[in-house]
Amino acid sequence: MRAILTCRATLVWLGCFVAVSAAACTAHPASDVAGAHAGSNATSAGPKATSPGPAATASSSSAPVSSTPPAAAWLMASEMPFNSTHSWSLFAGNANSAPIGTPEGNGVYYVSPNTVFQAITTCGDPSLILGQPLGAWQRIFKPTSGDSLDQAGQWISSYPDATAAQAAWQQLRAAYAGCLAQESNPQITLTETSQTLDTMAWFHSTNGETVGSLAPYSHEYFALHQNEISYVYVEGGGSALATTPDDSQVLATIARHLNG
Repeated sequence: MRAILTCRATLVWLGCFVAVSAAACTAHPASDVAGAHAGSNATSAGPKATSPGPAATASSSSAPVSSTPPAAAWLMASEMPFNSTHSWSLFAGNANSAPIGTPEGNGVYYVSPNTVFQAITTCGDPSLILGQPLGAWQRIFKPTSGDSLDQAGQWISSYPDATAAQAAWQQLRAAYAGCLAQESNPQITLTETSQTLDTMAWFHSTNGETVGSLAPYSHEYFALHQNEISYVYVEGGGSALATTPDDSQVLATIARHLNG
């Protein structure tokens, strides 16, 4: 779903896959385009590399200072889902790759609302996460144990006010309900695992089958608070994990950070 990293030299597999919703899979003619689950730009010194979505290009825009999420809003690596399996490590970039956006320190990258993504979430238009017109922020985590193809991350989207955030929230809920109703491929399952008025968690799986460029599985968590939406994901490049974390507890942790 997310092409989260900018590869500066050798293009590596980044867990990108085409989103289930038709809206998210719509091609964009804009010059700054990122592939599904995008959070990175990709370039190659050798023959041109290809991926399920267009290459991603980071914007150099600066974040509005007044809307920048506080440090307390971010989950620690130890609080990310499946940390007991992956021992997540915050990835702030290196000589070969870096998250899409403008670095702000502590692994946080600001992503301009002008950046065009093929998809960020499994369902719904990327603009819902990009927090028009203020943009969004992301952090990426890589595993130090478990399947090396798995990855995780957190987005925090800031909206002009609570009304705008609530509107985006309702559109996200509708998008996932629409995905569930429209999904016709029997190999793919999309399940809502937990929800409250202001939180929801979803699990997407190809049930061990190869379905185009879809990642084998993805856990997604959303929380709304005032004018912000926090989105946390864990996606796998290997087999789905045998155990599922307590998704209601994961949502409570995300909400606690966002409310703090």
